[in-house]
Amino acid sequence: MRKPSRLLSAALLLATPLLAQSTKPPTTPRPQKSQPKEAATTQLPVTRVSLYKNGVGFFEHSGHVTGNQSITIDFTSAQLNDVLQSLTAIDLNGGRISGAGYNSTTPLEQQLKALPLALSEDPTSSDLYNAIRGARVEVRSGGASITGRLLNIEIVTTPATDNHPATEKRLLTVISESGSVRTLELTSTTDVRLLDPALQTDVNRYLQLLANNRSQGLRHLTLQDNGTGTRDLHVSYISEVPIWKSTYRILFTDKNDPAKKDPTKPASTNKQTATLQGWAVVDNTVGTDWVNVQLSLIAGAPQSFIQPLSQPIYSRRPEIPIAQEAQLTPQTHDSGDEMTAPQPIMAAKAQSFGMGSGSGLGAGVGGNTGGGARHVGGGGSIGSVNQSVVLNSAAPMIAYETAAAESLVPQTTTNAFDDYFAYNLTDPVTIRKNESALVPILQTKIDSERVTLWSPSQPTPLRALWITNTSNLTLDRGSFSIVENGNFGGEGLLDPIHPNERRLLSYAADQAVRVTADYNHNTHHVDRISISKGVLRETTLDVSEVEYLVHNAAPDARTIIIEHAARPGWTIDSDPAPVESTPAIHRFRVEAAPNQTVRLHIGERHPGTTIYRLTNTSDDQLALILRNANASPALIQQLEPVFAAKRTLTDLDRQIKAKQAAINSITDDQKRLRENMSALKGSTEERALTTRYTNELNQQEDKLASLHKDLDTLNQQHQAATEDLSNKIESLNIDEKI
Repeated sequence: MRKPSRLLSAALLLATPLLAQSTKPPTTPRPQKSQPKEAATTQLPVTRVSLYKNGVGFFEHSGHVTGNQSITIDFTSAQLNDVLQSLTAIDLNGGRISGAGYNSTTPLEQQLKALPLALSEDPTSSDLYNAIRGARVEVRSGGASITGRLLNIEIVTTPATDNHPATEKRLLTVISESGSVRTLELTSTTDVRLLDPALQTDVNRYLQLLANNRSQGLRHLTLQDNGTGTRDLHVSYISEVPIWKSTYRILFTDKNDPAKKDPTKPASTNKQTATLQGWAVVDNTVGTDWVNVQLSLIAGAPQSFIQPLSQPIYSRRPEIPIAQEAQLTPQTHDSGDEMTAPQPIMAAKAQSFGMGSGSGLGAGVGGNTGGGARHVGGGGSIGSVNQSVVLNSAAPMIAYETAAAESLVPQTTTNAFDDYFAYNLTDPVTIRKNESALVPILQTKIDSERVTLWSPSQPTPLRALWITNTSNLTLDRGSFSIVENGNFGGEGLLDPIHPNERRLLSYAADQAVRVTADYNHNTHHVDRISISKGVLRETTLDVSEVEYLVHNAAPDARTIIIEHAARPGWTIDSDPAPVESTPAIHRFRVEAAPNQTVRLHIGERHPGTTIYRLTNTSDDQLALILRNANASPALIQQLEPVFAAKRTLTDLDRQIKAKQAAINSITDDQKRLRENMSALKGSTEERALTTRYTNELNQQEDKLASLHKDLDTLNQQHQAATEDLSNKIESLNIDEKI
């Protein structure tokens, strides 16, 4: 079987003999034309970097330009897409930005289509030889040599035997000028040389395209700034960057803590001031050195996306066949009464072509342009906010905006960023390309209390710090480490903490504290019953009680924070009350001396209301409700008229049902008798049986008349009883606490 290698390196190794002994085609020197002198090109250093939590960075280059000058900034292809969406260039001293250009790249697939060689981006050696079939070559293998035109390459597989596995041979067939046909095996020692200079040039161009495609990662964007004298130029843009990370250190260095001197002293006095250090891990992967830049780390996530603006995009166009004249063939023709006629074929084709090309082109260009324009506006607003911070005064800001208006007139709007918080480093930072750094962002004092945290969802007690962010900065999400008198105490994670916000931070297991649920009891009882306008309202109260047993086996006092789940509709009804509550949990404080066991009782209440309509409630149901509610005899006595009216109505329902059942039974029997009388017609027994059946029907009719009369009387009594029950129910007005 054929097993071609798809590695490009293999194809190049096999192609090397083709090129090793080639000669360059003769070239004719061309006269050189005089070129106009270009403006000087300089690099513009990075002066400010703002990194965001969503993986984008805002970069600002600042420098001086003189006269008509070109400024070059290098990017990767991935960066260039973001740059084209957000680039802002401003000459602060009256210069004009005439435009920006960059080295574009045509996709390799499109470039290969322009070559005569039918080779893809990843060919095998067999693909190469098939592409040059018919070319004049010289083949040398061992002592044999032949010159001629390459016919083909053939892969022959030798079947496997007991002692040898299957082998694969590649054979080249060459036809000489004299017409002789030779087939040589292609091995590692075979030398194949192209004799056609034009084909040699095509192969060289193909290899050059592959090499250039690897080196096109760097893109050079050149800005042309025209003006007179020396001027200040600011260029800003956004680019994809690694997300910066926060990490903190909480340092305890006070060895004279009064709580440690007296182990019996309440642990609640064990409050200290700790030193909080904040660091940020910053990675520079954009390919440009950051030398003495002003660095800002922003914990915000502005919306950003990527569009491949730097890549040429080719549209798909419809292929329309060439119209041909129709050949005449014998036809039949419809009658003249038919009023419809076929539409002209060419007109329909022309209309289809116009709609296809016009609508496709318009939608593609309009959609891409609209999306890019909207995001460029967003980039401009980011640039305005950050640049105003750099200028740091009102007057330069006015000059800055005036210069921006004179340099470019973009159709954009700006928005304030009031929901972000940033760490602006006062000292310049240097981070070389492809390097990372641990940058200090915070050092402050915070109030801290050592506690032990326990929760039913995490039964292992945890050492924790109850800290208050006394700084005026928001602490970003990140990891933290505890250092106690020079020793490692543990580490954990924290969510964003705003100024003056208190937060629990757990960092280690506390093996000296044990917490168990010693008692758990739930009760449900009716608290009140009220009846008004035929509606019975039953007010209930659910009470849940739990008792935690806390044992402190440590030689010093402990403050234990018990977390108890918060349930919607339930309120805490116990002493002590929780010291802190969130939508999900209540936190209770327990003070435990050394080797002491403490109980914490927590009670909760949950009120509820159940509504019953007395007209829809049976006697049994109503009796059960009152019995479960432990209703008083006085309440039951007030309801006795209702019970009596319900019993009367129930008895009438039973009598009406019995009368109706008797009527239905007689009616069914009459139907049977009539069917029998119909069946007797023409028989010898017709007269005798008909007389008998007629007598029975007469008797049943008399009984039916009596039953219907009784049923009418019962229905009248039922209606009166229903009205009586309704009146008794409506007249009830009871409100009794159970």
